[in-house]
Amino acid sequence: MRNFFVGLFLAAFLPFIVGFGEAPPDKTIEQAGFQKTILFPQGQLFYPPMASPKEPRTHVTYLRLNLPGDSFNIGSVGFGDSFGLVSTPGWGKADTWQLSISGAVLAQFNLDSSSMDLINADYIIGFPLAYRNGPWSARARLFHQSSHLGDEFLLLPQNPELKATRMNLSFETIELLGAWEWNGFQLTAGPSYILHTDSDLKRSSVQAGIDYQSREPVFKPTMRLFASVLYHAWEETDWDSDFNVKAGVNIRSPYAEKRAIQIFGEYYHGNLPFGQFYKLRAEYYGVGINLSF
Repeated sequence: MRNFFVGLFLAAFLPFIVGFGEAPPDKTIEQAGFQKTILFPQGQLFYPPMASPKEPRTHVTYLRLNLPGDSFNIGSVGFGDSFGLVSTPGWGKADTWQLSISGAVLAQFNLDSSSMDLINADYIIGFPLAYRNGPWSARARLFHQSSHLGDEFLLLPQNPELKATRMNLSFETIELLGAWEWNGFQLTAGPSYILHTDSDLKRSSVQAGIDYQSREPVFKPTMRLFASVLYHAWEETDWDSDFNVKAGVNIRSPYAEKRAIQIFGEYYHGNLPFGQFYKLRAEYYGVGINLSF
């Protein structure tokens, strides 16, 4: 597993070695305003906060997890993406709707254990419906999440702060988010509500975030700085505040906007977003790489 992490970090720095082409067009509002229905459209209309830990992304991240009584190293990996199914014109000349399917597997490994035990894995699949009109965008996403503890975690002695009896954490949620963009900034906010669950969970939650991507390139034409801050609170955890911060550099392909590598640092403080550990207050920080296909 350590070799896997090292290999991905080396691959991320290949662009610094081989060089860059010209910069692609900015991510803004150019995708809106289609005048016909398009099957399997490229790109997306709604850009979720980069700091959101539950969005479908492909990433590998090294984290230092600080629990109330101990600290240890975590390897966090995710495999996921969103695939556009169909886009269609809206009511005016500048607005567009898009239906997609998205999915992700998000897992955490204890890097300090002898066998690098799998701690938790979250499986998410959903159907986002996005809308854009100029700098305004919105997304309604119906998604399912189920979470599972790792076999080694259940069988072997573990950190007492994490030790817990497995629960069947599974639910379906409707999430509504709206966003507004201005000069590289994006403000995002909205509620979520659990429609059905196999566990005794309270239903409501809210989130709000601010993202920034620099308009001017740094060092090379395809490199842009970015930062993202996300606030989240859930009725199940008595509306305790969760904060996640990410900042780094986005290295984009000169040929396709979506193809990119983001190298970032991350800090989180709040209830852990790892499956059934959602009641455990903790913090973590680390570095990672996100791949956009």
